Amino acid sequence: MSFFSHGQSVSHSDFVVQPYLQQVTDDSFRVLWETSLPGKGAVQFGVAEFNVLKPKLDQLFQDETSGTFHKIIVDGLKVDGHYFYQALTIGENGDTLKGPVTPIHIPDYTQMPVSFTVVSDTQGNPTVWGKIAELMQRERPSFVIHAGDLVQYGPHKDDWTDEFFKPAAELFRFYPLYPAIGNHEMNHDWFYQYFDLPSPEWFYTLKKGNVLFVFVDTNKDILPGSEQYKKLEKILASSKDLWKIMVHHHPVYTSSENSYGNTWFQKQAHGDPNEMHLKRLYETYGVNLVLFGHVHSYERTWPIANEKVDQENGVTYLNLGGGGGRLDKAGANKTWYAARTRSCHHFLNVSIADNTLYASTIDTAGVTFDSCTIDRKNAGRPNAPYMGNSKQYFIGSTTAFIQNESQHGTIYYSMNGKDYKKGKGNELKIPVNATSEISAYIENTGQKSRIATKNFEKLEILPSVKNTEAGVKATYYEGNWIALPDFDKIEPVKTFNLDSVSLQNIQPRVQDHFAVRFTGNFSVPETDVYRFLLESFDGSKLFIDGQEVISNDGIHYEISKENFVALEKGLHSFEIQYFDFLRRETLNIWTGTEPEKMKWFNEFIVRK
Repeated sequence: MSFFSHGQSVSHSDFVVQPYLQQVTDDSFRVLWETSLPGKGAVQFGVAEFNVLKPKLDQLFQDETSGTFHKIIVDGLKVDGHYFYQALTIGENGDTLKGPVTPIHIPDYTQMPVSFTVVSDTQGNPTVWGKIAELMQRERPSFVIHAGDLVQYGPHKDDWTDEFFKPAAELFRFYPLYPAIGNHEMNHDWFYQYFDLPSPEWFYTLKKGNVLFVFVDTNKDILPGSEQYKKLEKILASSKDLWKIMVHHHPVYTSSENSYGNTWFQKQAHGDPNEMHLKRLYETYGVNLVLFGHVHSYERTWPIANEKVDQENGVTYLNLGGGGGRLDKAGANKTWYAARTRSCHHFLNVSIADNTLYASTIDTAGVTFDSCTIDRKNAGRPNAPYMGNSKQYFIGSTTAFIQNESQHGTIYYSMNGKDYKKGKGNELKIPVNATSEISAYIENTGQKSRIATKNFEKLEILPSVKNTEAGVKATYYEGNWIALPDFDKIEPVKTFNLDSVSLQNIQPRVQDHFAVRFTGNFSVPETDVYRFLLESFDGSKLFIDGQEVISNDGIHYEISKENFVALEKGLHSFEIQYFDFLRRETLNIWTGTEPEKMKWFNEFIVRK
């Protein structure tokens, strides 16, 4: 907008994103906003008082740096305190842009329930999302959780400003948002720009009263050998919180008719294959509720443990993907785990008071169409022990660590199904010299924890090879396959000589219905156990020194699989098989000796 005076134009700043809350803690909160022109951000702040006609904003928190993205931390607060805040931007031309004066309350969870709303998959539908945001505000939650796919296309700034933040501006100025990242965000910088979350932002924990929330990124590697999985395992094992709630984007259970196999002509997986292994972890460490989206419908499972309904020890899973995206629906036949399904746009409203959780699911007409109560049974039951290790896959020998994180009670452990032995102290170190299974539990004041189990595998070392051939040979084929073909029985269309494993370098080629066999040598710097991670869309296999290491075959979207191989220092041969059926093509492989040190496999290839 421009105003004209004496022949000159003066531009005035406006809000690109209205002020919104982040990270409300017991003693602070953060206000973020974006403006069209640079300026210095500030927040006027004051304590709520009785018998006044307007708020007294007598404190100022400000940033001396000029910019268009603004973040101000307001601190020095008290639990159960009532306050007011107003965001300001002082422009470089001297004008001041003011946000609305907004009341804020710091919850005292010792006196009140933990109340929050949950939504997922608001992508690309600001009309529906705006209605849901309006209905959420009526519930007056303490905070809002989003299970991912906030926007349709993460790199598009307008998706964030116009389609996500604008429809929810009123909601977010009152209540902080805690999101998990979804696949549509594409791990883009805008997610990290617009949110100020506990580091590293794609994986963080949140404590509200006696509730622990853990947010993980299921777009990233979360298989049992990954850094993210090991970090999650440690957090859950260490938690002394009464309630444990997981938040991530992809489903562990779903009854969708066509998300993980079309139920009209094939059997489908019960959930995302990249997340199925999380069930055991959640059950071992007493997770109560798992919140996710991705599938654009509603589903609540029965409490589940050991692949059956278990009202006493089970985990309840909630698919909340009805925030605005095009709707999916459940298959024609009801699954054994589904308590309720519905294809509609919706959100979840939750209150947790002491040992009881109340949840209701509300559609865009404001009608509650499902509700449940979860009682936290066996509240005094000890947490299962943490099963650490120096190397779960090992050469020679390794050491298993069993830790009692609560420091109360006694550890009991068993090797290979033998009788349980009583341990001494809160940390046991058990030498492991052969492939073994170790189980352990904690007993305290007559109550036993769940049993934690971990398998340890001793590996034979694959000797290095003498082949010194450099480069990658890529043999290209065309055909309509639903699984990897027998490459020795079909004729190639063309052969490429490359310096890396890359589908992008197979050119020219058809868009769909093709296959590639990559062969070559790679070098490892030390004799050690190496983790290999293979991701593909569609099928793939990995062979090392002629041995099949990973099979990731079949028609599927991006699925990751892992395995561990003991390799002698030096050269080793590899073969990677891949085929494409339809849609996009993905083939990625990583390797390394430690979860946090995984590298692109191409870095190990012997090049020409």
